[in-house]
Amino acid sequence: MPMRITGMSSGLDIDKMVSDLMKAERMPLNKITQKRTQTSWTMGLYREINTKLSSFKTVVNDMKLSGDWKATKAASTNAAVTVSSDGSSNAINHTIAVDRLASGASKSSSGTISNDLAGSALSGTVSIDSSNNKFDVTVNGVKKTITLSPNASYTPSTLKDELNTQLSAAFGASVSVSLTGAGNNQLKFNSTGQVTLSDVAGNNGLTALGFAAGAQRSNRLDATSPIGFSGDMVINGKTVTIGPGDSLSNIITKVNTSTAGVTMSYDVASDKVVFASKGTGSNAKVDLTGTNSSILAGLQFADSNAVYGQDASVQIDGVQYYEQSNTFTKDGITYTLNQTTAPSTVVNVSVTKDTDALFDKIVNFVSKYNETVELMGKRLNEDKYRGYNPLSDDEKKDMKEADVKLWEEKAKSGLIRRDSIVSSALSSLRRMTSETVEGVSQDYNALYKIGISTSSYNINKPEDAAKLTIDETKLKKALASDSDSVIAMFTNFPADSGLSDQAKYRQKGIAQRMFDQIGSSINELSEKAGKPGTVENDENTTLGTNMRTFERKIKDLEAKMKKKENNYYAQFAQMEKSIQKSNAQSSWLAQRM
Repeated sequence: MPMRITGMSSGLDIDKMVSDLMKAERMPLNKITQKRTQTSWTMGLYREINTKLSSFKTVVNDMKLSGDWKATKAASTNAAVTVSSDGSSNAINHTIAVDRLASGASKSSSGTISNDLAGSALSGTVSIDSSNNKFDVTVNGVKKTITLSPNASYTPSTLKDELNTQLSAAFGASVSVSLTGAGNNQLKFNSTGQVTLSDVAGNNGLTALGFAAGAQRSNRLDATSPIGFSGDMVINGKTVTIGPGDSLSNIITKVNTSTAGVTMSYDVASDKVVFASKGTGSNAKVDLTGTNSSILAGLQFADSNAVYGQDASVQIDGVQYYEQSNTFTKDGITYTLNQTTAPSTVVNVSVTKDTDALFDKIVNFVSKYNETVELMGKRLNEDKYRGYNPLSDDEKKDMKEADVKLWEEKAKSGLIRRDSIVSSALSSLRRMTSETVEGVSQDYNALYKIGISTSSYNINKPEDAAKLTIDETKLKKALASDSDSVIAMFTNFPADSGLSDQAKYRQKGIAQRMFDQIGSSINELSEKAGKPGTVENDENTTLGTNMRTFERKIKDLEAKMKKKENNYYAQFAQMEKSIQKSNAQSSWLAQRM
């Protein structure tokens, strides 16, 4: 926008005068802009209804075929097998016998992997007094202090006996001491559990027994310290590299995060490493072929040979099956095997119609129907507020945000009041809710016969006139009595293709009819205002063509307004020059007088 300095000679507010003149000139442009805004709002209302119809169509689409209604539930007579139905299974009972559960593959150390808890060689006699007669022993998490009787001339053998006396009093038979080593003069702690030795403050008991600070003081390795061997571990063909500084914990993490398909664990109680397949069945395996021999020796594996899991062995309705998992699905029923069954024992599985699921399906249909017709009824019956046109940007500047919002709500209200497309769609859907379906049991061939009826008219809420209400007791009774006929009332389809269109319609189920009608209404609304998410000025739609026309007119008028504004400024500039010239002449004459 060019910068203008005006009114220097005349003293007039030229900008204000031009602005006022342009307000009148812009009236045609403002009207076109308002029409474009109204058209945009109208398109939004049509598309809002189109979106709601599309959502309802999805629900109806899941109801128009009998295959959509296969709601069944399964139950087992024995805890050995639990079952569930995905709803697609037929209501037929089954029997199942479990001969063997599926299992995974497992390979463990053949012996303990930790070193013996043995001290260094003792001299011929060991002197024990109050300075070195105490130490702590922890057995499987239970910690106790051992106090030896003072004796200046213990031999390794008598010291062993004294230790066993004190350990037996403290722990019973769970831990004992023996002599080992070439000279049979090293104390060795024995236990099937975990034993850890520790100092008592201010006492050198462990050092006197040959377990000086820094020496091994547990019969289980420290999982966080370097394990002492390195190389490649190959598991099921996947290589896991072990470095010289890796601890057992590091190795377990590497294996468990690899793609080998196994989990590695260390059992402290047995002091063994276990590899277990993540899956079950005959395809599950643990194969260490290719693993470095020092690693196999360090983890106490006798060989690297592969071991495999087993498939579950079951008989369903007398037919033998082998399954790789204890949970599997057949004909819409998911079986979970919990334990084997005794010979000649079968588990009975009952599959019945899930009337609760059918009930929920119909309730959801009614709910979505009501949401759709409520919106359509609301838009068709909205009041039209005359005088509330779309606001211009200049008008909005002088109003509070809340006032603008209220104004636009009134301006949008009634834009599709009594619209023929929406009215026709609503009337058609409402009519279908009271129609009967030929070829279906007379007791259940209409919605009102299963407890679904149209709401009474309320003058204060006319948009609710097409809504449906449900008599839950009557609907549940109909489903329990004859669910097949209730389903057919929604899904029936004429078997004779040679029937007239009217005859075919009479035999179509409610969902079939609504699906066709909704599709037709969606097409009409799309031709009028375009599909949700598409551009507004699509000339393939009626309102889109109008929008494109308005945009062209607005562009032309804006160019004319710009030219008109420039002409006004040019005229005022000429006036300024004339006044300036007149002022100069007057000044010259005044100087000559």
